[in-house]
Amino acid sequence: MYPYGPPPGPPPRIDARQLRPRPRWFVVAGVIAAICVGIGIASFVLTLTSTVDSVDDGEAFTSGRSVTLRIGPDDDAAIYVRSPFDSRAHCKIVSGPSGSVPRVTTPESTFTVTKGSVEWQRVFVLKADTDGDYRVLCDDPRGALTFAPGDDADFASFVGGIVVTVVVPLLGLLAGAGIAIIVGVRRGRHRRWLEAQAYYGRRDAPSDRPRTGPGPDPR
Repeated sequence: MYPYGPPPGPPPRIDARQLRPRPRWFVVAGVIAAICVGIGIASFVLTLTSTVDSVDDGEAFTSGRSVTLRIGPDDDAAIYVRSPFDSRAHCKIVSGPSGSVPRVTTPESTFTVTKGSVEWQRVFVLKADTDGDYRVLCDDPRGALTFAPGDDADFASFVGGIVVTVVVPLLGLLAGAGIAIIVGVRRGRHRRWLEAQAYYGRRDAPSDRPRTGPGPDPR
């Protein structure tokens, strides 16, 4: 004899198709994470490629020689030198369109590009107010350096690309994991609710919340 009634039987079997949210949300979570990781990989490849291609080593020239570059007002042109770098290196624009006032400046930050086993350091930035062909002459006291034209690599853009490479995949993984956890918890609660509903045979399954007021316990 059971003084308080027979013990409860096993919980009823719940068809997984009844559970909400639907399992498709796990797929959504995985797709979000995969897309963000893909964006990060693509950003890394593009950043690395654009950085390496910023030096045109095919147009390299030795100290005392010159190179002709097409430069416009909106162009970012630069001169790189093959390491080791001599701080006494010098470049100047010796010819260009009539009336133009080109400038050769020293960059505010150091930027080094590695192509294969060779390091190239950006040493001068070229600015022009008129679109045209400019002849740039570079030399150094020892006459031993090798120079190459290229693009003025934007260090901020490079850092931005690295940030995208790291942050976007991280946010995607966190978002995907968060969605998966929330969906899993809600499906578990819904399963327990359906089990209670089937066990008690009515829609208003007993609540697990503690009583907050006087009166008999409805359970």
